[in-house]
Amino acid sequence: MNLKEAKGKVPVLVGGETPYKLVDFPNKEKFNEMYGSLRDESRERYWDILCMRSKGYSLHEIGLMHGVTRERVRQIEARFLRKVASSLRTVTP
Repeated sequence: MNLKEAKGKVPVLVGGETPYKLVDFPNKEKFNEMYGSLRDESRERYWDILCMRSKGYSLHEIGLMHGVTRERVRQIEARFLRKVASSLRTVTP
């Protein structure tokens, strides 16, 4: 599952009978915490790409708008999904 299919949520791989858990898309503050090591301009670009993807834009459409390949958009999305999953595992219920 990807951001486009999750319709505004973030699918996190959990395994078992339910392979994915849908969590709320992070707000800008949480996103900035997750990507604190990136320069501001890169972080803004990632935020825009991920927001567009969650709104249903295709990899190709986003790639054309940002001057990157579909594969690069997919990599950004995959990294984001791993970061969200990692941040959920570090939070204790």
